[in-house]
Amino acid sequence: MLERMRIDPKSMIGGCPALVVRKALRHLRVWDQWSVTDLEAAAALAPGTGGDLVKALQAERLIEFSAAGAWSVTQAGCTFSVATAAKAVTRVTAERALSQFVGRVDHVNRSAGFLGKVVAVVLFGSMLKPEVEHVSDVDLAVEIVPKEANPERARARNERHVLELESLGHRLRGFLARQLFWYWEVFRYLKGGTRVISLADLKAEGEFVLAAPHRILYAEGEWAPDAPPRAKVARRRTREPVDDSLF
Repeated sequence: MLERMRIDPKSMIGGCPALVVRKALRHLRVWDQWSVTDLEAAAALAPGTGGDLVKALQAERLIEFSAAGAWSVTQAGCTFSVATAAKAVTRVTAERALSQFVGRVDHVNRSAGFLGKVVAVVLFGSMLKPEVEHVSDVDLAVEIVPKEANPERARARNERHVLELESLGHRLRGFLARQLFWYWEVFRYLKGGTRVISLADLKAEGEFVLAAPHRILYAEGEWAPDAPPRAKVARRRTREPVDDSLF
């Protein structure tokens, strides 16, 4: 059984809290390569201050040099990006959180307010052990793709969406935040603001997730017969406030 890496929420890496580093690597891992400026934006660092963090991440082998002025997240970095710092919860609590997550997937795919859709959901980790009464969290991997199949139109829709939010006073930090806003908006909503759900990107973590025991809950537009019940979720407002710190 795949056991998730655990991190101390109070630990530091290169003078930066481990949880901030984890969040930054989650954003950066979906790109083949990125710059120090992108890291600063993802970790909410002041411009020009990311050098020490880069050195620390390289020393920990969480990132590697990719090209002139560019870096990429290693497999170890991807593993760190989905590490858990959560305390164990009861299976009843975990199953309720999973049911609510499934409801949010349905809402994302049916709502015109989201530019991305979920095409796969995989459950892995301690939830697959029925004998375990207390689990660390609900480990899920999702694949999210644009609802608009044409790449140019998808980019244009995303840019219009970003500009509309900026006109309302929101500011997105960095190039990556703008270009992948359609993705992170869906990802953040699926996470639901709960520590019980630990969410990974299936494209980035597929080798890691599928190599171990897992259960496919959703694929090709259909839920598996043994998928959890879908809890009803409140309809999200078309333009709900954005937590700028996540981008």
